[in-house]
Amino acid sequence: MTSGVPSKVRAGGQSSQRFHRITEGLTKDFYKRIAEEMKKIFFEMPKLKGIIIGGPIPTKDEFIDNEYLTDQLRKKIIGKIDIGGSDESGLKELVTKSQDILAEQEIIYEKNILKKLFESLGETPNKSSIKIEKIEKVLKYGAVETLFLSKKIEKEISKSLKDSAKKSGAKIEIISTETSEGEQFFNLGGIGAILRFEV
Repeated sequence: MTSGVPSKVRAGGQSSQRFHRITEGLTKDFYKRIAEEMKKIFFEMPKLKGIIIGGPIPTKDEFIDNEYLTDQLRKKIIGKIDIGGSDESGLKELVTKSQDILAEQEIIYEKNILKKLFESLGETPNKSSIKIEKIEKVLKYGAVETLFLSKKIEKEISKSLKDSAKKSGAKIEIISTETSEGEQFFNLGGIGAILRFEV
């Protein structure tokens, strides 16, 4: 008993399904290879602040939604951007379209680190300071964990403090005045420090 569907049509349908399965398998393999390379490059990168994924709408969404990436790297995704291609022009398009996302991330980061400084000044004043005389002193003792400098302070003062911080291995954070917190910090003198220990 036959279905009444010509054999050529049935064969064509089977070929189409087989082709779809093959391309689907190749696509999954491609996503897995990309995820593996990302893991090799980014997983042990301590200074990684975020990942932006770009590509045609279905491609990048499939890659993210099907969880090819490890949980740790998925948490680092700060944006996804639609771009037309994956060649050099596509990469340039991705960089251009990422500017707003990156600027927003910098603002969030700056707000958070200043919040940490302000909280330290209020809660543990012996382990933080915004007085240049004290900061210059504790830098010599290697007691500074993080040095905060406003972009708007005098260049000579900034350079001198940076040099001292680098010698003692202190982390240096440069603060803009593009946020209310950054403006407040500058109005307080534009120099601050969180200490490793009390001096």
